[in-house]
Amino acid sequence: MQLPKLTGSVLSGLHCFLIAADQMSFTRAAEILYLTQSAVSHKIKNLEASLGVQLFIRQPRKLLLTEEGKRLKAVVAHNFGDIVHEIRDLKTLELSGDLNVSVPPTFAQTWLLPRLKHFIDKYPALRFHLRTRNDLVDFQTESFDCAIYFGHGKYAGLHSEKLMDETILPVCSHEYATVHNLYEQPDNLISCMLLHDAAPWARAGRNDEWQYWAQRQGVTLPESGCTFDRADLALQAAERGLGVAMGRMSFIAEQLATNRLVTPINRPVRSPLSYYVVCRQEVVSSPRIKAFQQWITSEISD
Repeated sequence: MQLPKLTGSVLSGLHCFLIAADQMSFTRAAEILYLTQSAVSHKIKNLEASLGVQLFIRQPRKLLLTEEGKRLKAVVAHNFGDIVHEIRDLKTLELSGDLNVSVPPTFAQTWLLPRLKHFIDKYPALRFHLRTRNDLVDFQTESFDCAIYFGHGKYAGLHSEKLMDETILPVCSHEYATVHNLYEQPDNLISCMLLHDAAPWARAGRNDEWQYWAQRQGVTLPESGCTFDRADLALQAAERGLGVAMGRMSFIAEQLATNRLVTPINRPVRSPLSYYVVCRQEVVSSPRIKAFQQWITSEISD
C-alpha cells in the first residue's frame, strides 16, 4: 500500500476512516464527527481512491473491513494515539494540565499519600490523578503518563527509572509474638497463621514473598494462612493479632515506631524486586514525568 502524499484531504480521510472503522458504521461515525452520512461516505471513497485500495466491504446492513482496512486501522490507531500524547505534552511544558499516575495500592497509601502534599504544593498548576492497581498498565490503550511498579525493572518497549530497593521481614503484634514464642524462634512460625499479600507484585503467587524470605532463612512455613488483595490489609490484620505478615520496610516504619507492630524474627532479607517509575520511551523527556520522578527521588533521599 503506497501513500504518495499526506495531504490535508488524506489526513482528514484517515481520521474519518478510524472513527468509521471503530464504529463499523458510517451513520454513527457521522454523528461523532458532526457530519452527514453522505459526507463520511464521500471522505472514505476519496481516501480509498488516494490509496488505491478498498478499505470497507459495503453490505446492505453492515460494514466489513478488508484485510487492507484492518492493517490500516491498526497503524492509524497507534500513530494517532502518539499524536494525541505529543500534543498533550506540548500543551503542558509549563507543568500544568493533567498528570495520570498508576501506583500499587499499599505503596500509594503508606508511602506516597503522606508525602503527596509536597508535590502538589510544588506544582500547583498540575492536576494530579492517582489510580491504584497491582497489575501492569497497558500504555498503548490506557491514558496513564507513568506508573510505579514493584518489579525487576525490565518492561518491553518501556523506559524505567529505579527509585529504591526494598527489604522484607516478618511482623506481628507483640502479644501474638509472645503467645507463640516467636522472639528469635523462627522455627515456631510453623504453628502460626501467616498473612499473605495475594498480589505482592504483578503476576506473583500468594506465597511468593513469604517463600522467598523463608528459603533464605532455612525456615519451614505452615500450609494454612489468610490472603488479602492488598499488603496494607495484611499488615492491619497483623496489628490486630490475627497472625504474622511479611512486612516491607518502606511500609512499616510508622507501625514499628509506635510499637503497633514488632519484628520478632529480626532477619531482614533484601527483596529481589525494587520500585521503578515506568513510562513510554517517547515521553521520557516530558517535563511532567521528569518533575514527578525527580520529586520522588528527592523524597527518598530525604
